[in-house]
Order: sequence, then structure tokens, then C-alpha cells
Amino acid sequence: MTSKPNNLLSEEQLGKILSGKQWSFHGGIHPQENKQQSNQSLISDAGIPPFLVIAVEHKGLIPELLVKVGDSVLKGQALTKVYGAMVVQHATSSGVVRAIEKRTDLHPSGLPVLSVVIETDGLDKSIDYKKIADYKKETDAALIEAIQNAGIVGLGGAGFPSHLKLAHSKNIKLLIINAVECEPYITADDRLMQEHSEEILTGINVLQHILQPQLTVIAVEDNKPDAIAALNRALQKSSQANIILRSIPTRYPSGSEKQLIEIITGQQTPFEKHPTELGIVMQNVGTVFAIKEAIIDGQPLLSRIVTMTGNALHKKGNARVRIGTPIQYLLDKYQLLPAAEQKLIIGGPLMGFTLSHSDVPVSKTCNCILAPNQQELPKPTAERACIRCGECAQVCPVELLPQQLLWYAKSKDHQKLGEYNLPSCIECGACAFVCPSDIPLVEYYRIAKAEINSAEKEAEKAETARIRFENRQARLQQAKLDRQKKHKEAAAKRLQQLKEQEGGEDLIAAAVARAKAKKEAAPESTDNKPGESKNAAVAAAVARAKAKKAAANSETPQTEPGKSKNAAVAAAIARAKAKKAAAANSDAPQTEPGKSKNAAVAAAVARAKAKKAAANNEKAATEPGNSKNAAVAAAIARAKEKKAARAEATQQAAAQQKEPDNQAVIAAREERKKKARLHKQQKKAQSQISGDDKQARIAAAVAKAKAKKSAHKE
Repeated sequence: MTSKPNNLLSEEQLGKILSGKQWSFHGGIHPQENKQQSNQSLISDAGIPPFLVIAVEHKGLIPELLVKVGDSVLKGQALTKVYGAMVVQHATSSGVVRAIEKRTDLHPSGLPVLSVVIETDGLDKSIDYKKIADYKKETDAALIEAIQNAGIVGLGGAGFPSHLKLAHSKNIKLLIINAVECEPYITADDRLMQEHSEEILTGINVLQHILQPQLTVIAVEDNKPDAIAALNRALQKSSQANIILRSIPTRYPSGSEKQLIEIITGQQTPFEKHPTELGIVMQNVGTVFAIKEAIIDGQPLLSRIVTMTGNALHKKGNARVRIGTPIQYLLDKYQLLPAAEQKLIIGGPLMGFTLSHSDVPVSKTCNCILAPNQQELPKPTAERACIRCGECAQVCPVELLPQQLLWYAKSKDHQKLGEYNLPSCIECGACAFVCPSDIPLVEYYRIAKAEINSAEKEAEKAETARIRFENRQARLQQAKLDRQKKHKEAAAKRLQQLKEQEGGEDLIAAAVARAKAKKEAAPESTDNKPGESKNAAVAAAVARAKAKKAAANSETPQTEPGKSKNAAVAAAIARAKAKKAAAANSDAPQTEPGKSKNAAVAAAVARAKAKKAAANNEKAATEPGNSKNAAVAAAIARAKEKKAARAEATQQAAAQQKEPDNQAVIAAREERKKKARLHKQQKKAQSQISGDDKQARIAAAVAKAKAKKSAHKE
């Protein structure tokens, strides 16, 4: 992001800063400091705890791990690789990796993060640190990479990766070293400046080499006279003209980044703009000391100064604590005297947060562990209604309207919260400190910010999902179009090949045309009702099947005595049914085309059944003792057959009148049937003559004569 020229520091402004001019900011408060509890003794070493819990996950990002469970590690050994904006995490003492799992992080949310659990061996064996021989001969990129590999972040409480702030800083005119430490109780930076002022100046020199600022200002509150004296002595030894020390009035929250910039430069940082756009870079004094250790000594960020204070602690002071040390270990070491409903606060009483339990490790941003008793920090009274006194607006250093923000935070009106500039709130707690109704204003603001952040993330996810869905639909549609185009091209190619092979003729088109022509030329059914011809064909097939079954039953040989009479009766019944069917067919009006042919077929079937039954009867008559009965049965059969033939002739005549086109076919068929019947009768007569019974032979001769006579008449 490019900055506007009027936001950059001018030479005139730099001259005013160099001359010692100071400005102020709106609001602010003067709470009880309580710093004397911990700033009177030297920094001690907290020692090596039995276990170290080192968080490697940062804001949801998990780097690549370089160790696994069971590995032995040394102090200063890298546990993770460089991953984008993240910094490297290191083992802060030697030991064995016992677990890599989710553990509660030292954060107001109390959420678990991926952590490496190391069981220490008490030996504190270290790796060989690689020192930079002369940092002034190194490039800015090399030094910034070394700071990232050392795992250095802002130690003032924000925890922003230091290498990012340095890498994106161009045309820097002013470097501010924040040593204000305005929060009550906290004295970690105070003791660091008193004991390591020269090392801090060395770290400032490294930053000056990287940023090349025109001026460097060390800002310290005037309530730290010992620290100011130590820095002045170090400055006199170094005799650097472009580094000046500024003692500023004690007023909370003068240590906040935007407020301190306003005090030093007289300019307010615009909303949603970074100080680097003003040509300013600010670093905490503890971060400067860590940069010195990384560049000059080659040692990564393994520990930090933590203030142990509060009346509930028997021992108070500042300790150098290894990153990952459990807080319960520190409470035991500094002899916590717990009372009922004991509070544990990380940070100061105004901007810190309360712990729900002590099973959490010290992080790089932990600068104070406050354990007050009930008299020191009494339990807050119940929240009362706002009386609209306006005290909160008068002390707000960002010039917001806390009262309106409270209303909109309670009603969850995110739009109004944005209009009233809630994101600019630095959560300093000055408004809640002066509120006569004891309203925890900062708590409401934090919850509202979290809700807005969550809503924005959900909206971002929804927008991302929508874009992905639309892109997928577009890809599918394009793939469909590509397939269709490909198929059309392939079809055109095949068609061209067929034309070339057949001399230019399109065989597929010709086949389609023939099929259409055949379909159009097919004769339509002339039946009055759709599907009538098909039903008639089905009925005829059923009739044929029944006739076949009846014929099969009638062909059963009658070998038992008395069977011939039954067979004759069955044959007579069959002939009667056939005659009745023939009469019905002949009498029914043939108004629909194709009906006469079906009737003729049915009549022929009936005649065939009758003839077959007669043949069975005659066969039975040839058996011994049945000659007379057989002759009688044969005579009866011939008479019935003659009668059926006359009915058939009548039917044929009627059919010939209605269907003249089929007369020749019917006549030829009937002639063939007559010849077949005559031949069959002759054959039967011959079979009857071959018997010994004379009467049977006479009866057969008579039957034969009658059959001939009947044939001549027909």
C-alpha cells in the first residue's frame, strides 16, 4: 500500500522532535502504579521446569514439524521450519519429546493449540550457536531472515512477527523504541533497561543498519528514573548523535503504539493505516534486546523477562523464564499463597485477562503474572445502569463514544458499531476504569469484535463457496459444450469418410429416407376400431390351440369294451358344435372386411375335428363284437357329415357373395378337402373288408357306396 505524501514526516517535524518538543493525546488516566513491588530486585532465573509445553500453532496455521515423539532435543534446536509469515519455534532446554498434541494456549480464548511437550533432562545442553561475524557487512534480507529463524516476535504483548514489520518498512525516517511500560504492576522492561542498557543500544544499532532511519527515539515514562539513568550512561559511551532519549509524562495508556506516536510526532495515525506509511517503525525494548541476542550472539528467542507480582505471592520480582514453562511451576517457585476465589491475571489489571486454571505455559507475549488478593483487587460490584455521565468519552485515548458503542454492542448492531469505529478501540480499559456504574465496557467491546470477526469470516467463506460453485458450474458447462463440439466434429468426419468411400453418397441419410418412406407407405388398418385385426388374429390362434387340444384328446385309442359308443357320442357332440359354429358364422353379417375369411377358417377347423372323431369311431368299430355297432355309428357319422357339408356349402355360398375375390381360393381348398375325405373313407372301407365277419364286409361296402354317392352329389 502506498502512502500519501502529506502523511510522511517532514524535515521540519523531525527537527522539532530532535529539539525535544513533545505533544500529548486525548484522554488517559492515572491509576495506582504498584510497580515498587517488583522493580527493586535483580532479574532472577526461573530455572528448568520438569516439562516444557511449546506452542507451534499460530492463529490456526500449523508449520512443518522437524521432530517427532521420542526424539531427543537440545536447547536452541529448531522444532519447526520457516512457514510464510510464521517464525521458527525452538526447544528452550534439552530433553525428550514426549507428546505432540493439543494443549491450552496462553490466550484470552483459552483454546487448545498444537504443542510440543518436552520432558527436560536438567542438563540444559545447547546447540552450537552460529554467530554473525559482522552484521554491518550483511544485507538487510540476510539479517531479517536471521531474525525470523530466531523466532522473534513483538514482546510488548501484540506478538506480531518482527521480520514482517522490518521487511515491509521502506523510506523510514523515524525509529521509536517503546520503553514506556505504562500498565500498572509490570516492571519487566524497567529491570531490563537497568541491567542490559548497553545490549539494548547494540540491538538499536542493528535495527538502524536494517532500516536506515534519520532519527531514533527511545521513549521512557518519567516514573522509571533508574532505567533512564542507565540508558543515558550507555548513550554517553556510544556517543551516537542520531539516538535520543525522551522521558515522557506518566499517563496511561501512553505506551500504546498510536498514542506514543502522537506524543513523539504530534501526528495521529489514520484509521486502517500502519505507522510505516508515516515513515515510522516502532519496536518494544524487549524485542530490541532479543534482536541483539539473535544477530550478535546467534541465540534464538528462548526466554523472556516476566514480572511475578501481586500480594498473593510471597516472593515478587522479575524472572527470566523459558518459553513453555508451566505457570503452575512459577506459582510454586514464587510461593503463591492462594485465597478463596484467587485470581490469576496475565498482563496488567487494565489490559490483561484472567486465567481459569494454571495448567498453561508461558508464551512469548507473557510479560506479567499478577496474583492479587481480595484487598488489592476486590471483586467488582454488580453492573448498574448507565447514567450517561460522559466520563468514558472524556478519558478515551482514541476519542470514541463508549456509551454509544455499549448500546450497539448489547443490541448486536454490527453496522452501527462499524459506523462508530469500534475497530479503533485499543481495549485499554480506561473507560471501564472511570465508569461509576461499574460497567465492564471492554468486555462488551471484545465480545462484539469477536462476533463481527466471526461474521466476516463466515461471509468470506460463503463468498468463497459461491465463487467456487459458480466456477464449477462454468467448468461443467464448458466441458459439456466441448463434448458436444467434439461429437459434432467426429460425426462430420465420419460422414465425410463415408461419402468419400461411397463416391459421395450419404448412406446414413439414404437409409433414414427409406425408413421414412416405408413407414409412410405401410397400409393403414381398415378396421372400424383400432387394433381389431390384431384381436381377431389372437382369437383365431386361441381357437386353433383349443381344436388341437380336443383332437389330441379324441385320438386316444378306445381299447376297452363299450368305449366305441362313448366315442361316437363325443364325435357327434363335436360335430354338432362345429355345425353350430358354422351356422353362426354363416348367419352373422360380415360388415367388416376380413371377417369372412376368419369364419371359413373356423369352419374348416370344425370339419377337421368331426372327421377326426369319425375316424376314431370307425377304428373302434373294427374290433371284434362291435361290427354292427360300428356300422350303425358309421352310418350316423356319414349322415351328420353330409348335413354338415350342406351347411358348409351354404356358408361358402354366402361368403362368396360378400367376398368374390376369395371364391377361387375357397373352391380350390374345398376340392382338396373332398378328395382327402374320399380317400380317407376308401381307406377305412378297405380296412373293414379285411375282417372275417361277412356282415362287417357288407356294411363296409354299403358305407363305401354311400360315400361315393355323397361325393357325387356334392
